[in-house]
Amino acid sequence: MKKLCIFIFVLFPLLLYSQVGEQHIDVHLYPHSLTSQDSLQDGPFGKNFDIREDTFLVWVDMFPGMFFAHKTAYILISKGDIRIERGDWWPVLNGKMILHNEHDKYALVSPFELPLISANGFIDERIDIHVYPHELTSQDQLTDGPAEQLFKIDDNCLLIWIDLLPAAYFAHPTAYILISKESIRAEHGNWWPMLNSKRILYGERNKTGIISPFKVSSADFPMRKSNKREIRSP
Repeated sequence: MKKLCIFIFVLFPLLLYSQVGEQHIDVHLYPHSLTSQDSLQDGPFGKNFDIREDTFLVWVDMFPGMFFAHKTAYILISKGDIRIERGDWWPVLNGKMILHNEHDKYALVSPFELPLISANGFIDERIDIHVYPHELTSQDQLTDGPAEQLFKIDDNCLLIWIDLLPAAYFAHPTAYILISKESIRAEHGNWWPMLNSKRILYGERNKTGIISPFKVSSADFPMRKSNKREIRSP
């Protein structure tokens, strides 16, 4: 009994530290489209997520050091919908665990083009999903276009910008996803992102490889490792 008590008193602080001691989150960017034929669920026995059309999956591990049930999030991006779903485990795709403990396995090419395939098998439209390769901080100013909405940034975050009509040149539907340790939120837009009065992402010639997982730090513990690989167009 004495040995058991010692084990518990040693193990408990380690488990507690693994929940509250992590100073970053891992944002995993799955580099393949999900389709209505795929089955996605939270862990082997968790809830199923309905996939109705081509979908881009972002899985956020809020406590990367944890081995058991803990706070995670699923961001499901499609032409018709952007969903942020709470989870407790890792993703299971078609009966196989993915993304969890997969470090530097993928380098997502940004923008990621998500094709929309009609019933007759032809590609009708697409959306472009841009991942900004650097953390934003509370010192940054992010706006929708040069004179539109200002998005509040309280903590270091990852920006995902979605162009819902890539062929359009003027105001048209876009979306912003901001992922930080404290919150994940989606915002509607009508233009391209302006960061500190400079246009970013829209119309950039060279594509960028984003290492997955992208590590987003807490504001008090800035990350020093780059999340970016540049891929130059020929």
